[in-house]
Amino acid sequence: MKKQDIDALINLATRRNLVIPSYSAYGEMSGFYDLGPEGTRIRNNLVGAWRRYFIEGMGNVEIDTTIIGPEKVFEASGHLEKFFDYLVYCKDCKTSYRIDKVLEEYFESKGDRASIDALKHATAKDLDEMVKENNINCSKCGGTLGEAEPYNLMMQTSVGPKGAIKGYLRPETAQSIFLDFKKIFSAGGMKLPIGIGTFGKAFRNEISPRRMLIRLREFSQMELEYFFDAGASDITIDGKIVDDSFMSERINLLTVDDQLKGRSTKGTTIREALDSGVIPNRLFGYLVYKYLLFIRSIGFKDEVVRFRQALPEELPHYSKGNIDVEVSIDNRFEEITGIAYRTDFDLSNHQKHSGMDMSVSVDGKKVLPHVVEISIGVDRIFWTLLFNSHYFDEERGWDIMLLNKGIAPYEYGVFPLQKDEKLADMAKGIAERLKDKGVSAYYSGTGSIGKRYARADEVGVRNAITVDYQSLEDGTVTVRNIEDAKQVRKRAEEIS
Repeated sequence: MKKQDIDALINLATRRNLVIPSYSAYGEMSGFYDLGPEGTRIRNNLVGAWRRYFIEGMGNVEIDTTIIGPEKVFEASGHLEKFFDYLVYCKDCKTSYRIDKVLEEYFESKGDRASIDALKHATAKDLDEMVKENNINCSKCGGTLGEAEPYNLMMQTSVGPKGAIKGYLRPETAQSIFLDFKKIFSAGGMKLPIGIGTFGKAFRNEISPRRMLIRLREFSQMELEYFFDAGASDITIDGKIVDDSFMSERINLLTVDDQLKGRSTKGTTIREALDSGVIPNRLFGYLVYKYLLFIRSIGFKDEVVRFRQALPEELPHYSKGNIDVEVSIDNRFEEITGIAYRTDFDLSNHQKHSGMDMSVSVDGKKVLPHVVEISIGVDRIFWTLLFNSHYFDEERGWDIMLLNKGIAPYEYGVFPLQKDEKLADMAKGIAERLKDKGVSAYYSGTGSIGKRYARADEVGVRNAITVDYQSLEDGTVTVRNIEDAKQVRKRAEEIS
């Protein structure tokens, strides 16, 4: 099998409607995409896997929160002041650019990794100098670019009949978790540590949305905020003390020192990363371990994943330690998840700005919990997983999407061999029985059997069940696996 490139994935995703440009009948609006039927099922399966690992699997809780917040929330969170990228305008045609990304693409074309790394901590002055030194002009008209200026990424809105209340669409899903924390903790009779998660939409008014689902203006996040007592010595997960066995797990780590010295990733144990200070505390290390198990379970191989320590200049305003989980896609690494030690930044700031006491009682003392966050970009993990699962099979003559069981859109496609009412009725019956058992399955009788196999393989359907004339005689069917396309004969009632 041949690994497919990003252009082949874009072709497949748009042709099969895994991904659909939003409102395209009126002209594409950059940074907004819909997911078609199979794309939605794959995305929902990813969310389901997240819930199994980080909500039910750790004894945590999940909440659903609003997407609009009043201005004061984002003043307290620091987003109004610090949540920005650098924008430049063409002096001639007024086209706008996110200049660090323009420079990144230029340096990539030159193979200049050192300059790409330098962009991660470049100031506005640094960016302006890079533009001049490399003669970067407007790609649209060739005009001269102006100076870099900070541009806040939040989308503003107005609330009420005359827009009396100034609000913003949330740039992350986390803030409602912090503001709801004390009520949930007290009403639920909880003990620290405890995680509160949420899945939903977030919005960033990106300067230059690009690379399909990598940089969007509307996107989905799965976030877990894990609240703990910074003075506690043990890690207790779902009422059980965690031993140190997780410390021996190895990750592909890229430290700050590695980046500054131009070194590549190296295999490192979680204990080594903790002892060196790259991982800021033991709970953070345990959540790195849980995340590693999660991404393996959904289909990522260790060799395409790295854990990159954020450079000091890259740290979000709330963070005292950040590791970005990055996946190789199209010969570059893209961030899919941020694991951050937020300390008590959010609770203390909301306590200060709102006047509400955010502390909780732990063994008779007031504690303002610290937080470790796992923030997963659903669209990015969806897109990078598709890329790393996409192959062309020369023998079959078509694309295949090798998605893991549980992540694939369907476990079974059920097909009658030919257009025959008896074959169709039996195939429909098998599909219905599987669905009644909670097994994902669908029926299709349209097109030749070869075309139906190809359509199933392209979107990652794990198995194809074919009902033929022997099936009518003895109740057996052929089951074809996506990985090797081999067929075995089984009794229909034995399939589950």
